[in-house]
Amino acid sequence: MTFNKVVWKMARVNYKKYIFYYLCNSFAVMFFFMFSTVYFNRRVEHGKKLESLQDALSIPGAALIIFTIFFISYAHNVFMKKRKSEFGLFMTLGMAKRDLSKLLILENAAIAILSILSGLLAGAIFSRLFFMLLMNFIELEEVPFHFNGKMFFYSIGAFLVVFILAVGKSLFQTMRSSLVTNMKSNRYADTIKMRSPLIGGLGLLLMAGSLLILYFTYESSNGAYLPLWTLAMLLGLYISINQSASFLIKLVKKFPGFYYRRLLFLSSLDYKFKQLTSIIMLVTVMIMITIFYSTLLLTFYKASEQDAVNNNPYDVAFYQSETKNTISDAELDKLLGKKEHLEIPIFNYYEKLEYVDGYQTYDFMSLDDFNRLTSSQEKLGKNEYLFYLNSEPEYAHTDIAKSIKLTVNNEALTYRLKDQVIERSINLLPNAYEFIVVNQAQFDYLRNEVQGYELNLNLINVDVWKESESSVAALEENFKISNQSTPPMNYPDMEQTAESELFRVASKIGDYHQNKTTNGMMFYVTTFLSIMFFFGTFVLLYLNLFSEVETEKLKYRKLNKIGMSSKEIMQNVSRELGTIFFVPTILGTTLAFLYLAILSTDVGGIMQNPDILMHFLQIAGIYVVIQVGSFFYARKKMLLHLVN
Repeated sequence: MTFNKVVWKMARVNYKKYIFYYLCNSFAVMFFFMFSTVYFNRRVEHGKKLESLQDALSIPGAALIIFTIFFISYAHNVFMKKRKSEFGLFMTLGMAKRDLSKLLILENAAIAILSILSGLLAGAIFSRLFFMLLMNFIELEEVPFHFNGKMFFYSIGAFLVVFILAVGKSLFQTMRSSLVTNMKSNRYADTIKMRSPLIGGLGLLLMAGSLLILYFTYESSNGAYLPLWTLAMLLGLYISINQSASFLIKLVKKFPGFYYRRLLFLSSLDYKFKQLTSIIMLVTVMIMITIFYSTLLLTFYKASEQDAVNNNPYDVAFYQSETKNTISDAELDKLLGKKEHLEIPIFNYYEKLEYVDGYQTYDFMSLDDFNRLTSSQEKLGKNEYLFYLNSEPEYAHTDIAKSIKLTVNNEALTYRLKDQVIERSINLLPNAYEFIVVNQAQFDYLRNEVQGYELNLNLINVDVWKESESSVAALEENFKISNQSTPPMNYPDMEQTAESELFRVASKIGDYHQNKTTNGMMFYVTTFLSIMFFFGTFVLLYLNLFSEVETEKLKYRKLNKIGMSSKEIMQNVSRELGTIFFVPTILGTTLAFLYLAILSTDVGGIMQNPDILMHFLQIAGIYVVIQVGSFFYARKKMLLHLVN
């Protein structure tokens, strides 16, 4: 019998491991391609309403790449671990290492080609289905589904890079391994180099301490130390997972009756946790990220309308100058059918700074217009001013100068601060955040005597803002055409605020659609990745557990001979699997909740935002239910192998 026939016969006998390895790689290609159909969609890349989406999609894209690197590498390692004994047999029959390398390259090349073809085909079918569900979910029918070269190129390229690195590592190890090492590969046990309950306890302290410090410092530091303490938490988590069983055994030994009845389970758990530390860590972090990220994005999506209303007190707002955004009242009324129109003159004054290159700018508003805008009854003297901050009080800064000094006709003019007013009364527009409010006489004096430019702030309410989309679009198009026909404005801070940005239209309907589209698509992508991560992590756990099934079967067979009953075997297996499946779920869900609580401190706390808590419970509940189902499936398959 020739070598080719021997290889072919062994492949036919062990076809299941080839199929499983092929399916893992095919799914990786499919997930890459499905994600790329969203990421490289023309409307997403260039659409006006989705202009902030491209950068936001980079976060889940990076998570997908990191996860896939680990997923493909681990699947390949398990596949190669089963092949080493076969390689040893081939070497005893006279096959050289060079021939083994050729065999490894050929079979992996065939699997890679088949994985790419089937993965792209499945991705093309399912991406269309997911895209249709997405469009219906976020009600964005104008985003077309299509394929382009980038989708295929990046999907194939990303997969091949990871796959080639994994195969290259195996080739290197194959060339270095000896015949004896390959023949005895199935008999080598993973060595546990360190058992330290003290280090496990320190890991728990590091993780808990990092979370506590982050909770108490997040709001005051504006999240500046979030990456640092997150890294410390992850380090503590890794140490805790690696040494948690040793730490638990140390504590349980104080109760001999409890310890000796569960000695086999605890010792086996210690070995499993050290063997699977990287996988359990990956599963825990992925569960934390997906639940945390999905909760936030679902909350943002559900709050799209409320955010649009809060950020835009008026239905439509825009700045107007003598040459920009010019439109008559009759035309404006015809377009919008306005029921309320407030027009407020704003005078922008700027002084060149003495010691640095730049300008100090002030946006002045008259007291009469301020009282109309805020329904106030404020009064000001000649040299007094109000500082008006157009913001929600909880997000506003309060570091305000007690006086401001201006130079008017080469003479110093000083205004003293009388009071400050913080409330959201104007839509989110450039140059609409800080205002210096002076009485009408001083406002007219400044407008006539100093150099600056005047703007009219138009604030408009319509009958039904949700029905104003076409009207606002027509207004924007009207302004765009008329502004292009006039010369550009020349103002000092044009480098910081482009003319197109300064004279844009800020509307409730515009913000509502942008928020809903961006948050909806991000929630869809995160949900898709969550499903992918869940499936991948389940496969990793399943693959690792069942790659050792022969060893486990031999262990329980010996235990059965010395008196361990089938019922006791089933109980022990169920405990082990339950711990391995649910510890990452509990840890990931708990960490996701703690991070939501930490990030909610700057908006009053998670208990003051019940929508966040409700969305967390919904997503975490779904995740736990699916995890319970996967546990019972794995338990049934494992008991079928071991008990029988």
